[in-house]
Order: sequence, then C-alpha cells, then structure tokens
Amino acid sequence: MFVSAVILAAGKSTRFPTNKLLYEVLIDGVRGPLIRHTVSKFVGSGVFNEVLVVLGFQADLVREVLKGLSLRFVINEDYELGMSSSVIRGVKAVSSEADLVAIHPGDVPYIKVSTLRTLVDHAGELLKSGNSFILVPRLSSIMRGGHPLIIGRGLLEEVYRISEAELGLKGFLRRNADKIRYYDTDDAGILRDIDTLEDLKR
Repeated sequence: MFVSAVILAAGKSTRFPTNKLLYEVLIDGVRGPLIRHTVSKFVGSGVFNEVLVVLGFQADLVREVLKGLSLRFVINEDYELGMSSSVIRGVKAVSSEADLVAIHPGDVPYIKVSTLRTLVDHAGELLKSGNSFILVPRLSSIMRGGHPLIIGRGLLEEVYRISEAELGLKGFLRRNADKIRYYDTDDAGILRDIDTLEDLKR
C-alpha cells in the first residue's frame, strides 16, 4: 500500500495580520512556525510514503521554515484562484503508485500523530473492499467531519474536477456523498484550523 499526503500551504492568510503559516506557535511544548508543526506530524508519523507541500504565497519563506524535513514541494502559481487549484496541483503531483491520498490544510496543526496513524490503518482496511471511497475523520462528541480527507485512488480523477464555483472539496464531498466513510475520533485537532489570532488564543 502506497500512501501520499498533500498539505496545502499556498494561501494568503487574508484574515490574519501576517502569513499565518509562518507564525510562531507553541504546540506540545515546542515553539515553531505553524506550518512546520503540521508538516512535521505527517512526516514523523511513519505512515506516509511521501509528503507533498503545495506552495504559492511567499513560497520561498514557507520553504525555508520546512528545511530538513523529508518532503517534496509543489508550486501552485495559480494560488490566488483559491484552494481548489492547490488541491488539484497537489493531487496531480503524487506518485502514480498512490493507493491513498490524504489532503490536509496547513493551518490545522493540532491533529495528533496517533490519529493520522489510525486513519491510515482504517483506510487500508477499506482498500481491501474497493478503492473508490473518501475517509473523513469525525469528532464523535458533535458528529462533525474534519481533516484530513483520505481519498482512495479510484476517486482521484474526480478531484481534478473540483472548482471554487462548486465550493471546492465541499462540492466534491457532496457529489460523492455515497462514497464517504466516517471514522469517529475524540481528537478535536481534526477541526481546529487557524484563520485569525482569536483562533490561536482559543
């Protein structure tokens, strides 16, 4: 089983006073740039054969703070068109061997490494009965889906057709609602994205 991760780090952080991905935050006793926390969890989990980071806005600065991590960079020159363009660019760049592709926003750094491992294990079980599914982690206390999405290779070409006009990945999920499988977890980190300074304070 070959598992790829695509981490989205191309956006402009319009609701944050600076590029939020470069903002220093303290997580699990370690202080560092927000994007490095996120990417380090995927790289360090040991369950991804490759980790791709999609860059756009301030690409050189984001690349710099990710030095030393085992990953590949993908440049999205069309990042101002919205997140959909980064998702498509990232998924098209994964290995042709990929059985599963996890898609995760760079501003969701609080997910536990153990959750990533469990999700990939569960997706591997789902693969045994077919490759056209979307695994969505869901916070069991409020039954709300979060990140990352893990997509079986049978649906990757569907990802190429997403667009901002159809709400990107939300539209993709709506079109493929019958293919969604949920994994319930108590890890609130699947939902905690950082859009504003107030989000960080919370």
